[in-house]
Amino acid sequence: MVNVKNLFGMAVMATALVGCSSSDDLTPNGNEGNQTGAAYASFRINLPTTNGTRAVDPKTGTEFDGGTAAEYEVKNGTILIFDNAGNFVTSAQLGTMNPWTDVKSDGVTTAAIATVQLKDVEVGGSYQALVLLNNDVDATTHKVTLPATKGVSYAEWSKDASKVSVDNYTKTDYIFMANAPKYTGATSEPTTLVKVNNICASREEAQAKAATTVYVERGLAKVTMQNYKTDGYTIADGTTYAGDKVVITDWKLDVTNKSTYPVHQTGGLLTAWDQIWGEGRFFDNTSSSFKRVYWGEDPNYSGKALQNLTACKDAFNMIKNSEVEGQAGTDHPQYCLENTFDLANMMQGQTTRVVFKAVYTPKALVGKTEKTFYKIGNNTAIWTKADLEQQIKTVALTVMGITDATEQDKYGVDLSKGSNISGKAGQHLIAAENITFNKGTGSTTSKVSPDVVDKINAKLGLTATTGISTYLNGEAYYIARIKHFNELTHWTAGTPYNGDNKAFLGRYGVLRNNWYDLSVNSISGLGYPEVPEVKPTVPDDENDQYINVEVKILDWAKRSQSIDL
Repeated sequence: MVNVKNLFGMAVMATALVGCSSSDDLTPNGNEGNQTGAAYASFRINLPTTNGTRAVDPKTGTEFDGGTAAEYEVKNGTILIFDNAGNFVTSAQLGTMNPWTDVKSDGVTTAAIATVQLKDVEVGGSYQALVLLNNDVDATTHKVTLPATKGVSYAEWSKDASKVSVDNYTKTDYIFMANAPKYTGATSEPTTLVKVNNICASREEAQAKAATTVYVERGLAKVTMQNYKTDGYTIADGTTYAGDKVVITDWKLDVTNKSTYPVHQTGGLLTAWDQIWGEGRFFDNTSSSFKRVYWGEDPNYSGKALQNLTACKDAFNMIKNSEVEGQAGTDHPQYCLENTFDLANMMQGQTTRVVFKAVYTPKALVGKTEKTFYKIGNNTAIWTKADLEQQIKTVALTVMGITDATEQDKYGVDLSKGSNISGKAGQHLIAAENITFNKGTGSTTSKVSPDVVDKINAKLGLTATTGISTYLNGEAYYIARIKHFNELTHWTAGTPYNGDNKAFLGRYGVLRNNWYDLSVNSISGLGYPEVPEVKPTVPDDENDQYINVEVKILDWAKRSQSIDL
């Protein structure tokens, strides 16, 4: 049901032109080449195609797509320089790097070059580079706070979620990009910082030297929804709700992360599972120029802190019914921060999902003006308002032991009372106010005591978590948790994860610079009456086995006998 198109663009490739110089070099500006402490580097930024795709790699399940022009538009760029020990040295602005020129080869469509002056670096010295694109919202506002002083370690800074302004980081008019980690082998961690080959003493020499390539990726994940069936979805024969009609109207991302790291993090994954980089789905083995990494660690990747609902609501954005808004079609994407986790945390309370809003029409209501319908507890039957009122009344009279027909006629059911069963979507319990009594004076009241109400709810099979479900105006909600590796991590019902990383790690989750393209193929049943609350302790693939049982109570087998004495 969920198709994944990973890597919404090979994102970006940046190249730094650097080289050595002697004091004999000639420069148009006689002073420029001899400035104390000045050095120069050129950065070539290569951007991906918008329409070129390649076949899905069967080993990784990936398909590359450049995305839209807006998704690779560059407003500004920043270069950060670190020494070989990974300590921050300096930064410089790259500007807009306009104009861009066509390349259209090796997955790259356009390129631009910017040459910048670097301070506090030695000509001919050994350094490492990190490129940030679209980090500056304006002159004073930044998506990621740069290292404050010289000597700050890359490892510490890049894994500090507090350096990210999430509100700005998630802006999509100019998507944030930074170095992509490079796969380096089965027994070593991927590398993110790129070694700078040379540092030049003049701008002209920097522009003339060969380039050092830096691949850049987007900081957000992208999700799109293929167009739904134009005539809706009819539930198939042989099922409980066969013949019912479902028309999906909207969709929205839910359980999206509230935190992220400035740069794609892979450090520690090899320690957590020493075979991860020997497993083919975690890296791109098809590229001859750059082997990209297909997994990463976010700020809430591991630990048991999110095994309760309150903690999940603090860590993730969770939506309400009214917030489910979003059009289908690849030209209506939704974006979110990456959300990854180890197997111990591959739980429903932590997994980014899609919520669908639909109009559900039971076959019994086709052609009728009545749209709202109900479900009682775990009973699968669909009830109209009139039928539900009659059922509640029957149960109430039985519980109260009222058998006299005249007295029974004085009682009624008002679904608008109490929690407003008839006018509010979601789960409800019967309240005393719902059972009315006609005194014969033209007014009604309730004569039902709390203990009687409890008995009515119990007899109907209602609990605080499984009450009367009100599908207001026929609205039903469906969910689909987003799979990262999808069927590359095939799961069979009833199989526990049991820490089997080789089989299941990365089955669910969303990773930066990955595009998850979803399509709804079929609908097999009735959804939820409202956006369902997450279950923090339940695995994404539920191991409980469910059966749908229909029980028929047969009429008494009555046998008559005539006796002669």
